[in-house]
Amino acid sequence: MKLTTAELEFLSAWAKEEWEPECYQRPAHRLQLAHGVTGAFLIDFIKAWTEAEGKKDQDILQAAGNPEPRWPWSSTEEFRVRLAETRRTDVGGVV
Repeated sequence: MKLTTAELEFLSAWAKEEWEPECYQRPAHRLQLAHGVTGAFLIDFIKAWTEAEGKKDQDILQAAGNPEPRWPWSSTEEFRVRLAETRRTDVGGVV
């Protein structure tokens, strides 16, 4: 799965915040809460990216440097469509 620049910035910031105390007080996690999205769904995006790009999970930590990303999906529907894309492929990219 090819992530957009905005998705990569958000997911990278979110992953970095996961390592921080009180992560839900940080920008990406506040956006996650505001949009009512479960963290497991964000992990699905990261996993799909690692498989498509041949990366390791921790590579997401260095994938972007914006500590205050915007929410990358313009609507709930866009989020759902993109999330469905993460589930269409398994390891090796086979549909």
